[in-house]
Amino acid sequence: MDSQDPEAWRYALAYAMKIGGSAATPVQNYILLTHTKQQLKSTSLSDHVGAAASKNLLANKTVSLSDGGQLRHETLQTLRLTGRGAVIIAYFAEDKLLETVDGLDAVVGVVAVPDIKSQADKWIARWNPVVHGELQPKTPAPLIDDTVIVNALTSLSGSINLSHAVMNPRDKEYADETLRILRAKGHKLEPDHIKSWAIRNKWKPGAADELARLATRIRDMKSKPSLRSFHNPDGKYERWSE
Repeated sequence: MDSQDPEAWRYALAYAMKIGGSAATPVQNYILLTHTKQQLKSTSLSDHVGAAASKNLLANKTVSLSDGGQLRHETLQTLRLTGRGAVIIAYFAEDKLLETVDGLDAVVGVVAVPDIKSQADKWIARWNPVVHGELQPKTPAPLIDDTVIVNALTSLSGSINLSHAVMNPRDKEYADETLRILRAKGHKLEPDHIKSWAIRNKWKPGAADELARLATRIRDMKSKPSLRSFHNPDGKYERWSE
């Protein structure tokens, strides 16, 4: 369902409450997330939510839900760095909004309602969520088919601090070396897939984006990079290939 469907809000709220009710500790905190406050005033979402509820949400008040939980409205500017204990309904969702949600800590669940359906495709591939009206695959498709690249990224993830929103210079050096070895050994780097893999594997979205930009630059080099300045690149590659 996309945001223009008049049933989208009703289903989104129902899914959110189902997630909240299934949690080990019943959820009390629900967040409606949009890009701006204006989207709750000037779009059909206001009509779908209801005049009284929209008025309260715009006034930064909570709205009581039938399961006893409380719904509040947040935007990209007001959303805090944690969604601890919350179920988030990401409305008009696209890459930027969903990556912001992916960077939050201890979120109980996420319901994404894209502005148009295709805008959530990367997020769907990343997380294999339940998609309304579709059968869910039993096993999510791998984001990266090349096991050597997966092993290399797994090794990299264990060598850097994943709690940082961006990579520090030393971590960026490790990432650069890893990607250059892979490129020199003939592996195809797909930046979008590498970014999604990193986010799925607990990288912060900002750091994952930096990794993808490094991958783009190294992928687009006219010739294979030299490995002469790296310590034991062949040994590292052999370990990734095991």
